[in-house]
Amino acid sequence: MNVVVVGGGFAGVKAALELSKRQVGKVTLISDESYFLHHATLYATATGKDMAESVIPLKDIFVNSPNVTVVKDKITSIDPTRRLLIAGKNQYHYDKAVMALGSVTTFFGIKGMEEHAFGIKQVDEVQKFHDHIHEEVVNKKLDKEFFVIGAGPTGIELAGALHEYIQSLIVLHRLKGSKARVTLVEAAPRIVPRMSETASKIVSKRLKKMGIKVLINHKVEELTGDSIIIDGKKIETKTAVWTSGVANNPFFPTHEADFHLAPNKRVNVNEYLEAIPNVFVLGDNNTVKFSGMAWPAIHQAKFVARHIARLITKRPTSKFHPRSVMSGLPVGHRWGYVEWHGVYVSGVVGFWVRRWMELYGYTQLVPFKTAVAVWRAHDISEVDV
Repeated sequence: MNVVVVGGGFAGVKAALELSKRQVGKVTLISDESYFLHHATLYATATGKDMAESVIPLKDIFVNSPNVTVVKDKITSIDPTRRLLIAGKNQYHYDKAVMALGSVTTFFGIKGMEEHAFGIKQVDEVQKFHDHIHEEVVNKKLDKEFFVIGAGPTGIELAGALHEYIQSLIVLHRLKGSKARVTLVEAAPRIVPRMSETASKIVSKRLKKMGIKVLINHKVEELTGDSIIIDGKKIETKTAVWTSGVANNPFFPTHEADFHLAPNKRVNVNEYLEAIPNVFVLGDNNTVKFSGMAWPAIHQAKFVARHIARLITKRPTSKFHPRSVMSGLPVGHRWGYVEWHGVYVSGVVGFWVRRWMELYGYTQLVPFKTAVAVWRAHDISEVDV
């Protein structure tokens, strides 16, 4: 059996690890990067924490999986009839294919956003943003507003961490009197609109207590190199970070003739997570309930590996059943909010539950001791160093 896995995120990496463990045959993991990127911690890396908690080389993850071949390449096309995945001049034959390409950023057509906004979804974006903040605060000693656009989990995590990072720079470099501040902008009627109203109220209170300005029901209309326009009002700034808006990987809309897509362009799959014969689509790319978060991606990856192994050995198979998961976010130092089935914890307890969630994610990819070392990198700050 030759299984090709496309994608180096949680779903793709976990699928390859599980397939290797079940000894299904030859496994090839194709990713356009040589590392696994932990998106949920990039907010911390962007604000002075150690890069080690966000970036894990794929070769380190698969060091004990000799039947997995890691290939750095980008799949651009698929030929389901000949069972080929195509990347430029290279072609990869599969008996089974697992596709977990992740999502991409969309700017909703807002003028100037793509050209002028900072992002924190890729390593180069994170480094660029980090250097910019340091330059603006330390070298230029600016007292202007720093805008975070989008009050979903990523935006709130970044706003909290950015506020504390700026304050630490002000203290470290003795910039007395600096009035640099963070403003969080959300077009919806409340922050974290996909979480409960309780989450919105408690997290809003925390943000305001920290000194972060929160604007809800406010629409960003345009961004330039030195200003932002919100509901017709022009405000001077050189720093706006876009954390709102994701779309399915363009690979699938480009190959709409091969896949059945929902109106949101995600891929419809059957009860075995199979999109078309012999091709499984996981994580952010499918329409399965709860998709879009790390734990559901891990759950889907485990299921597909087990399903393929059962097909090979001609054992009975079972249908996939989505599982609800805890959702939460950190907001500044040692404060977090986590909820599940109407029950929530916040404050220091919420922080540690969220940290445990991160540790669990690492343990799904690397041995426990390695996972703990990576997890502890969160405590390493450039300001402390």
